[in-house]
Amino acid sequence: PLGKNMIGAFYQPRLVVADLSTLHTLPPRELSAGLAEVIKHAAIADVDFLAWLEAHIDALRAQDDAALAEAVARCCRIKAKVVAQDETETGLRAILNFGHTFGHAIEAGMGYGNWLHGEAVGAGMVLAADLSVRLGLLAPADAERLARLIARAGLPVRAPDLGAERWAECMQVDKKTEGGEVRFVLLNGLGRPVLRAAPMTEAQASIAAHLQPSQPQAVSSA
Repeated sequence: PLGKNMIGAFYQPRLVVADLSTLHTLPPRELSAGLAEVIKHAAIADVDFLAWLEAHIDALRAQDDAALAEAVARCCRIKAKVVAQDETETGLRAILNFGHTFGHAIEAGMGYGNWLHGEAVGAGMVLAADLSVRLGLLAPADAERLARLIARAGLPVRAPDLGAERWAECMQVDKKTEGGEVRFVLLNGLGRPVLRAAPMTEAQASIAAHLQPSQPQAVSSA
């Protein structure tokens, strides 16, 4: 009832298999939701990959096999590099949660299943980028660039109006919260993530600037 991904155990796989043919079974909304995580990997770790996504996002949405294979391979390399350095999520691995503090709050606040995880993460990345701008970490043009790509992926770039109290409640149960402080994965420039606490007033300002009606499939322009 309080959230997701709050408790877990770590078991390393012996083998990872990516059967790309399964992606062709996904409806467009589910495919877009998956692209949120692809964009996340580029935003936190690889500006060149971000530029590649900008050039190939239409091919990915059209399920072009070559584009899908390239995206999956690059995401696997990024995640493997991060996890290898922080196997049990004591520090660095938290950067894989970019957009997820806001995103998990959306999922919990709306009720699980109303927004797909990727839709919530898509809007969450826009909010996290905006918060990065407000804290002087990220150039506004880079936040706008990221929001444009998220919108082109078929994802929402506006957040539901949960009310300030509910937003704060949902964010404060995030697994990155320590000592009552909500910590966010922010961008100190594209490809340069940083984990830091931020005033709730600033987080609320980012939310207020990006509200939309509670319709997960509606995509607003950045």
